[in-house]
Amino acid sequence: MNQRLSGVFICLLLLITSSLIGQNTLENVGLITTTKNPNAPEATEHWGKLVGNWDIIFESVDASGTVQQEFEGEWNWFYMLNGHAIQDVFILPPRNQASDPNSIFYGVGIRIFDEDSGKWQSVWVDTSNKILELREASSTDEKIILHQTNAKGEKLRISYFDIAKNSFEWKQEVFDEKTETWILTQLIHAKRRH
Repeated sequence: MNQRLSGVFICLLLLITSSLIGQNTLENVGLITTTKNPNAPEATEHWGKLVGNWDIIFESVDASGTVQQEFEGEWNWFYMLNGHAIQDVFILPPRNQASDPNSIFYGVGIRIFDEDSGKWQSVWVDTSNKILELREASSTDEKIILHQTNAKGEKLRISYFDIAKNSFEWKQEVFDEKTETWILTQLIHAKRRH
């Protein structure tokens, strides 16, 4: 296992351990912080703009661009690992709307900037697929774009855009090998919770 992949697994282990410790003590053990570490790369602020709690509308879209399903959810973001990395917790439906806590979809992403490559290294795991998905991303002040090949072998492009203080947009596209085009499959509209 290469060093970078080992680091991802360590981050995931920290995440699991942190959930066992409890939210109130995460800052005390140094896992979560409210600000970027001053020694972290400036690019950390590209994701840092998302730190906070968001109410979301998740839309599943067909090939024609028509919304097929719509769900409410919550998306919570914070700095971790002493302000060097960013973690998110994606939840559908919102916990306060779920009739059965076991039916809630949880997804967790952890990302850290690799200064040598100038790219973000990211890992995603969720309660549906139950596998680790590695992603690589590039970012600017205006947008963040992740690329990955999922467990089905599909090439995905995930974009965060129109990032403002109280809102942002997200989309997932799948690459169609036959037409050599990107096809929109999912959208998220996020509003900061106050």
